[in-house]
Amino acid sequence: MTRPSEVGFRVYSLQDNSLLLSDTDILSYNWTSQEMAISAQASTRLAGAENLYSFTGFVIRLDGEELYRGVFRRITMSAIPAPPKISILYPSVILPSESENSGALRMFYPSFQPPSDQTASNAKILQHFEKTDRLVY
Repeated sequence: MTRPSEVGFRVYSLQDNSLLLSDTDILSYNWTSQEMAISAQASTRLAGAENLYSFTGFVIRLDGEELYRGVFRRITMSAIPAPPKISILYPSVILPSESENSGALRMFYPSFQPPSDQTASNAKILQHFEKTDRLVY
């Protein structure tokens, strides 16, 4: 049985196991753009997080199950982790203007599509946000 503290979508720092994002921080998930709108509290927490952009990285868990590992990065950072790791672009960026949106983050993959070799993880995220009425296309 999943502990209440592990229910839902969660992003943890691998450096110190601190909770970076909880399920309640995600306001919506746009499957097409892979952008997540986040709460003002989550934005403030991420902006103030020490070592957010370290290559130690994060882990995404859904109901306690690890789905992805990756790193946070800014649009100006050129390093992209090799698969199966992913990047989270924070703050999200509107292209081509490159204007930053600190109220959102974007799951960022080299091909701009969820990793095709992890269809089970992709489906679990899609189903979770669909079931909780936060999925948009």
